[in-house]
Amino acid sequence: MKIAIDIDGVLFDIIEKFIEIFNEKNKTEYTKKDVTKWEFFKDWNITEEELFEIFYEIYENTMSVPIIDDRAPEYMKKLNSSISNDVYIVSARAAQYRPQIIQKLNFHSIKKDVQYVDLILVHHKPYDLKSNENFDVYVDDNPHLAEAIKKMSNRYLLLYDQPWNQNFVCNDNVNRVFNWKQVYEYLNNL
Repeated sequence: MKIAIDIDGVLFDIIEKFIEIFNEKNKTEYTKKDVTKWEFFKDWNITEEELFEIFYEIYENTMSVPIIDDRAPEYMKKLNSSISNDVYIVSARAAQYRPQIIQKLNFHSIKKDVQYVDLILVHHKPYDLKSNENFDVYVDDNPHLAEAIKKMSNRYLLLYDQPWNQNFVCNDNVNRVFNWKQVYEYLNNL
């Protein structure tokens, strides 16, 4: 099985850092629970350009972003070491941030050829672009990608539970997961 693991919202909690920076710059008090949809920035009265200025700042200094689940590296290693699985990290981050991503992955003991085969970076738009990549299973928090995969009977998506994907209704090939133990158990049973 060829498995695509997302970075932001699945491995690392980038939105926590985003909110911290946004609140400091704008004297606001948003929390992660206030990010109720993928394009939350429209409700926060900022442009997409302003949104990405903050994200690019975080990408430059990605070491400050917390890991979502300390056990993710352990589960990724188990999955990737299975003879029937190849785990890839697939992210919508710009290629210029590859060194920072690899540094952050290594810091959390997420190593190439141990936890994953390769790191693949795609453009952030369209939001479902990853569905064009040839994977059997995706682990992602993106409701737009989930919607695209929902229409593909030969692919699966584990929707990592986040405030911005609560309105997505799962079905046969899209299932909601709440932690890395569930990710591992689901993939192990496929």
